[in-house]
Amino acid sequence: MIKINLQRQLIQLATPIVLSNLAFTLLGAVDTLSMGHVSTLALGAVGLGSMTFLTASLFLKSTLAGATPFVSRQQGAGDYKKAGKYLQYFLCLTLLLIPLILLLPSVFRLFFWFTKPDPKVAAAAMDYLSVRLFELPATLLVAAFTAFLLGVGNSVLPMFLNWLAVLINIGANWILVFGKLGFPKLGLVGAAWGTVFAMWVQALGFALLVWAGYKERYNLNRWHCPKWQDLLRISKVGLPLGLTDSVEVGAFTTFFAIISRLGSEALAASQIVNQIAALAFMPGFALGAATGSLVGRYLGAGQEKQAEHIGWIGALLGVGIMTVAGLIFVLFSKPLAQLFTQQKDVIASCIALLRLIAVYQLFDAVNIVLRGALNGAGDTRFTMTVTLTLAWGLFVPGSYLGAIILKLG
Repeated sequence: MIKINLQRQLIQLATPIVLSNLAFTLLGAVDTLSMGHVSTLALGAVGLGSMTFLTASLFLKSTLAGATPFVSRQQGAGDYKKAGKYLQYFLCLTLLLIPLILLLPSVFRLFFWFTKPDPKVAAAAMDYLSVRLFELPATLLVAAFTAFLLGVGNSVLPMFLNWLAVLINIGANWILVFGKLGFPKLGLVGAAWGTVFAMWVQALGFALLVWAGYKERYNLNRWHCPKWQDLLRISKVGLPLGLTDSVEVGAFTTFFAIISRLGSEALAASQIVNQIAALAFMPGFALGAATGSLVGRYLGAGQEKQAEHIGWIGALLGVGIMTVAGLIFVLFSKPLAQLFTQQKDVIASCIALLRLIAVYQLFDAVNIVLRGALNGAGDTRFTMTVTLTLAWGLFVPGSYLGAIILKLG
């Protein structure tokens, strides 16, 4: 009976996160779909640019996700005012991270110099990235508020605001990419501005709704500035989280840069498959986030056994969901690819890649959920070490060996 109750709690918290992650994925897919109607070069450039931006932003964004274990522990212990204080601490950390944005254009150029993607793709990707940088302060605010809400067990409000951002982005892309309602036709730069606008509206929505709904119980009326000791303590949990996510996505970004050497068709196929696969990974990431929140809450309440059960229940649910997704990838690989492109060589590559993903995602489900459980317990340095070792010690060198040295495409 206890395990059934834990499973119900996990599903109730994870379901809105799935829908929230769907919205986040569609935010990128909207740009991809729009570029499919512009050119193959634009499609590849937005794919490379999006992955590069995600790598850089995830270090900052995921650092702020460290608020969840702190908030969930206090929520489980019934200390709501202290949970609210941690939100304020992480908002202060957001302000300290914003100046790092000024370094990113140089980081992007250095990355493209090092990975040597196709020059035309790299130039178009830089045009896209230079606009997306204006989005980052809003992204960091959204990350801090989302982490707080997950810590207190509210996954519905982030879902609602993520979908609002998607709808705004769809409308903005239609206007700015294709030049509607009297606006100039901006192509991939228009897609970037559409996303920037959507994210700032979302950040404002989070600030207003969290203040209105939580200011009394969580004592948000009184501002608490963290001391340096407080910032150091929360950074010891948050920074490994940020480094883990950015290292993992950075490995995939390097993978995309390697693929770009094979031509824009190969890069377009990889981008399409990446967007399709992201839909399947949403339940896994949702279960990981929900598992981390509940693990922290039960540990805060002194119920270690329930915290352990949550981790294993989440992993089993993740494998079950990913098995269904894998069957869909195998059976419907061609129709899925045709949603994005009608080029036969790109579709053929997509079919082969989707069948590979159908297999490896089963293992990744276990990885994602148990990593979420460990992060919820505050053990973020172990997950960082494992990810860093395998992403850059095996995945990136293996990709280069297979695609470039062995010429396997």
